[in-house]
Amino acid sequence: MNRTDRRLLAQQTQALDREHPEWNARELDAELAMRAPVAYGGWAESTPELASRRRSIQRWRGPEGSGAAPRAAGLLFPYLWPVGERQRHELEPGYVPSSRLSAGSWRIFLYNCSPETVREIHVTLDRAVVGYSPFLLPGRFTEVLWQRVPAIKEVALADVEPPVSDHPLRVQFVLARGTREGRLEGTLRLRNDQGWAEFDGGGGRRKELE
Repeated sequence: MNRTDRRLLAQQTQALDREHPEWNARELDAELAMRAPVAYGGWAESTPELASRRRSIQRWRGPEGSGAAPRAAGLLFPYLWPVGERQRHELEPGYVPSSRLSAGSWRIFLYNCSPETVREIHVTLDRAVVGYSPFLLPGRFTEVLWQRVPAIKEVALADVEPPVSDHPLRVQFVLARGTREGRLEGTLRLRNDQGWAEFDGGGGRRKELE
């Protein structure tokens, strides 16, 4: 399955999730097969296990999609969302993740999961600047350079109990060609034996990093 088809399926999944947040992975899978039959056929051939395809759909649909209930009123669809190395590889097969095995990820990327270009992206972690990008196209990534914060590096390398620490992440950006402002705020969880393990965006928006 090529990168273009995978990106198309991910974008179609996110569009369907916005239209039908109450749908589960089975319903999304069936609709994908009808909306993008060529891309879906190639995906089904390369990923014959139905359970694997359903897990990919859950990752593609975004951090809020649960298939259990509609989103709470006023909860905005995120334009950017943190992902780990293996999650990036799932969305961008040409990216080669580290061979170091861990439950989490030692690198973090912001993924533009929206259908439009996001601009002027400012990223802070523990109130320290860890990244800036002038723009990010749909389906592309920019790295959160947490290694720039000495205090976080010290925690990551320390052999302490409990091996878990939480770090506030704040991302500010503009969209709609600079006419609107957006932001993503939440907490990244670091395990010094696994790497970055989870992001909690509040309002029930929580997702593991892999």
